[in-house]
Amino acid sequence: MLDSKTYLRANSMLHFALLAGQIMLAIVFIALTGKTDIILNPEGDIFFILVPAFALIAVFVSGFMFKKLLEQANSKTTLAEKLSLYRPALLVRFAILEGASLFGLVAYFLNANLFYVFVSAFVMIYFFTLRPTKEKLEMDLQLDYKLKEEFERSLR
Repeated sequence: MLDSKTYLRANSMLHFALLAGQIMLAIVFIALTGKTDIILNPEGDIFFILVPAFALIAVFVSGFMFKKLLEQANSKTTLAEKLSLYRPALLVRFAILEGASLFGLVAYFLNANLFYVFVSAFVMIYFFTLRPTKEKLEMDLQLDYKLKEEFERSLR
């Protein structure tokens, strides 16, 4: 039988680990660079356009890809099939957002412009709001009463 508590805990730990990695890298880069200047008119710095653009695109693409993958999961009838497709959908969403965040942090490390850390921080805040919960899972997978009951039984 499926252990829903373990499944939810694994999703939460995965989310936490990915977020913690981003935060730790930001701290390391800031400590190594030692610069806290925000430059809002950098001449010849292509990252000034690329980092925010990539962050915005990542937010929209991650949501689009997540919904597309959820459609596949929602077409399944059993809870096990739905859950087997849910975690990969989360991983794709998280990976796209983490990529945008890391891109901003690398841009900061290369150019010492704190603006890129702020862009990455906004991505991280959005990432934080996507923390997997039982309620989000039930909503995302459109679980009917029978599947919710099966999921609840395995939580006990």
